[in-house]
Amino acid sequence: MKYKLLYSFLLFISFLSVKAQLLTLDDCVQKALELNYGIQIAKNSENISRVSLKSYSVFLPAVYGTASYNNTYRSGTQVGANGDEITLKNASSLNSGASVNLNWRIFDGLSMFFTNSKNKALLDISTLNTVLEIEQLIANVCAAYYNVWIQTKLLEASENIVDISKQRFSIANSKYQIGSISGLEYRQSKIDLNADSSMFMLQQQALTTAYISLNKLMNSDLTKENYVQDTLVLLPLFNYKEIVDSALHQNTSLLIFQKGIRLSELDVKNSLSQFFPMVDFSTGYQFSYAKSPASFSVQNQSHGLYWGFTARIPIFSRMENLRNNRIAKYELQNAELQYKDVELNVLSALAELYNIYRNNHKLLGFEMENVDITSETLEIAIEKYRIGTLSGVEFREFQRAYIEAVKRLMNASYQAKVSEIGLQLLSGKLK
Repeated sequence: MKYKLLYSFLLFISFLSVKAQLLTLDDCVQKALELNYGIQIAKNSENISRVSLKSYSVFLPAVYGTASYNNTYRSGTQVGANGDEITLKNASSLNSGASVNLNWRIFDGLSMFFTNSKNKALLDISTLNTVLEIEQLIANVCAAYYNVWIQTKLLEASENIVDISKQRFSIANSKYQIGSISGLEYRQSKIDLNADSSMFMLQQQALTTAYISLNKLMNSDLTKENYVQDTLVLLPLFNYKEIVDSALHQNTSLLIFQKGIRLSELDVKNSLSQFFPMVDFSTGYQFSYAKSPASFSVQNQSHGLYWGFTARIPIFSRMENLRNNRIAKYELQNAELQYKDVELNVLSALAELYNIYRNNHKLLGFEMENVDITSETLEIAIEKYRIGTLSGVEFREFQRAYIEAVKRLMNASYQAKVSEIGLQLLSGKLK
């Protein structure tokens, strides 16, 4: 038909004009990963954990220096043992000193080793949280990208309907002028054209909204449009048992909760370290100087090196150590239960999503066939309406059948693709 050829030509010209600006799905995902604020925050959190791990502060000694200077003035009377009386007026007393000290905990019931292991586990969790954020962003970008594609196809179908309604109105107008149809049918064709034009405008709005959602994920210009290039292609049907096995071993949320169990195990071990003695080693160099005219020793100066060990042995701590150990064991049990709960939720979501995914795969064949049939029928209907063997009401039903078939096809395609992405996300295969 002429309008289809014209539309294809205009679409081709439009493609040539924006070719340099088109973005593939991979382009959009890459841009989102580089600019999305959520990813930047997750990476910074991971870097914080990495800095904490690399400090090794729990194994290292603490070295610090101190310095003091005090000058006091005193007035008064002192009586010595021999009965001599000394009167002081604004007598100056000077005390000053400096030292360099090193304190090193050399044994704490292995708590320092458990703390270092916890830092490693926390880094693993931060890394997995970054991965989870990236996976979720990729899934969101894919869904938003394909939503733009769906809304574009619906807009094309809506424009097609408007073109056909314009033809119908033109035919009805010609017939009305020569008196072969009533004014009622003529006015109805105008009402249907206006309704289809309104639907077209609403679909333009839906497409713009879809582009805004995609631009937001990429932290891009929110008004940018007409750059989606890829088409929607479904992967071969997934095997349910394979994705379940993959989810149990690769799902990022499950991996995070596994690390949570590891943290709780380390807390239990760390609580046992409170039952062991702690041994500290200290050493340093001190210098002191004192001057006081009101003292038997008018001036005193000393310096020297010192070192020693200090042991703190827990004998009775009001049952705090035992209480902390019991709490840590309960927290370990909670961590294990939380993992099982998350595992159940993942498997449940996987089963529900796979059911939607499989059904939409089945629906696609029927809906594609329906679109082909309704499209061919619509072409025949416009010719029959032109020659007067089909009424306007009957023709309108063919139009509605076509647009509804297109909507069902697009919905089934989108749901199948989104559920496919969701299955990849839950099974840890979304890359």
